[in-house]
Amino acid sequence: FACPVFATDHTVLLTPSARFFRRLQQTLMPPQTKALPIDGASVTTFDRFGDHRGYFNELYNEEKYDGLSAPGERWKQVSFSSSQKHALRGLHCSPHGKFITCVRGSFYDVIADFRDGSPTFGRWCGVLLTDKNKKQVFVPGGCGHGFFTFEDDTCALYLQEGCFNPAKEADTHPFDPLVNVQWPVPEGVVPVMSAKDEAAPFLSVRRPKLCGYAPRGRVLVIGGTGQVGGALIEAFGARNCVGTYAATPAEGMIHFDLAQAAMQPQLAIDLVQTVYPEVVCICAGFTWVDGCEREPQKANAMNNRGPAVLAAAAAAVGAKVVWYSTDYVFSGGSSLPGSGGSKANGVAAADAGGPYGEEDPPSPLNVYGSSKLAGEAAVLAADPSALVLRTNVVYGPEHVGKNFVYQLARKLGSGEAMNVPVDQIGTPTYNRDLADATKRLVEAGASGLFNVGGPEPLGRVAFAEKVITALGGRRPLDAGLIKPVETVNAGQAACRPLASGLKLDKLRAAIPDWAPRSVAEAIDDWLANPHGKSLGE
Repeated sequence: FACPVFATDHTVLLTPSARFFRRLQQTLMPPQTKALPIDGASVTTFDRFGDHRGYFNELYNEEKYDGLSAPGERWKQVSFSSSQKHALRGLHCSPHGKFITCVRGSFYDVIADFRDGSPTFGRWCGVLLTDKNKKQVFVPGGCGHGFFTFEDDTCALYLQEGCFNPAKEADTHPFDPLVNVQWPVPEGVVPVMSAKDEAAPFLSVRRPKLCGYAPRGRVLVIGGTGQVGGALIEAFGARNCVGTYAATPAEGMIHFDLAQAAMQPQLAIDLVQTVYPEVVCICAGFTWVDGCEREPQKANAMNNRGPAVLAAAAAAVGAKVVWYSTDYVFSGGSSLPGSGGSKANGVAAADAGGPYGEEDPPSPLNVYGSSKLAGEAAVLAADPSALVLRTNVVYGPEHVGKNFVYQLARKLGSGEAMNVPVDQIGTPTYNRDLADATKRLVEAGASGLFNVGGPEPLGRVAFAEKVITALGGRRPLDAGLIKPVETVNAGQAACRPLASGLKLDKLRAAIPDWAPRSVAEAIDDWLANPHGKSLGE
């Protein structure tokens, strides 16, 4: 390329090639790096500039790759590989980190954590890398790495933090049962492997202390930072779960936005291909009832389209899908204002009131209930074997501390009065009981619609009084600060079902050993086994 020509008045006259690169720098978006479920591992999405001649993209730029684990000056070796279709390479473990890009073809890139002391030891994850999807993967040193190709002449480029030294490499068999990688090998295909990889030992041979070590479970919890998600991670065991967050980063969790996935289904596909879960529990949603009235599009994205997209992606890899709905799909014996007891906005008006069984006809009063009802149908259409669980008035330990019991303890504990609806009846559900029922139903192979609730039909005032009594001297609260109000005078934007609650006959028949705890029993368990925010914070 010719050099830029400088004019005598100090203005710069750019040659066509210089103008191209100037335009290129202005056009390309900076690389975006996100954490993977392996501690220290990441996936980077880069931009690409193209025209009628082809395309140009940067494979690495130390000034732009801010989120990458390894700074540019640490790259010591650049390597390149070419593989035939259905080749399986790995699992190769190097003490050095590596940064991998697919420059031709496509492969499923796998990282397995072999690092003693790592919080994700024994976990694996995968990322589909192609010459078109503009993704790169960073593999931390000490992790196993391998890939399975889908096309002939598939080529990979590696930047490595250290130079290859056979004496420091430690290969592990790609089908080691301790790691249990779910390689996406098509049915009837025998992967093409090297003699060296076929002869590689299991990890327990290199480390005898791992004999009898159980492989991690693979439960993906969407909305792992919430009260239902947190209880599920507790129930299934943290080592068996990968949780997601949407807004506030949480240690050990990865980012996923359900609302974005509703508009971009590939985000759900990418997440599922990364985790390759056995179970997907979709706890995230737009649960602010009055907010749903103000933002119906967001409500339908998060409570309907997003869960359906995720259910379809999960079903494609054979995962069990669990999604959570609500008793707000019913009217609670109320009717929409001005409905006159007939249909309003396409939804039946008043019914006889709860508690409700699974077979009772729904009749939501608000956008939240309508979006959840549509979500039930959409999830089951995407995956007829999915498990849809209706629940209500969920409470229990959580990290955010926003459920009814937290609000009650916080306000009354500071001497502040709290308005409590006197005419809303439900069956308050302890989040740990909901999580336990979920786990039992999954293990029983259940599918379809189930109610999961508490054993006591209670109005909100009676619920509050039971919480205060159960806390007793351990967290003394003044019941006189409860101010009963009728729902019609509560100043809420959305109509609420009044006489609601859920029947549990079908659930008890499916898992007869399960029994929900009373409010008093739940509060005792909560205080004996605290988790997340303390009551009163």
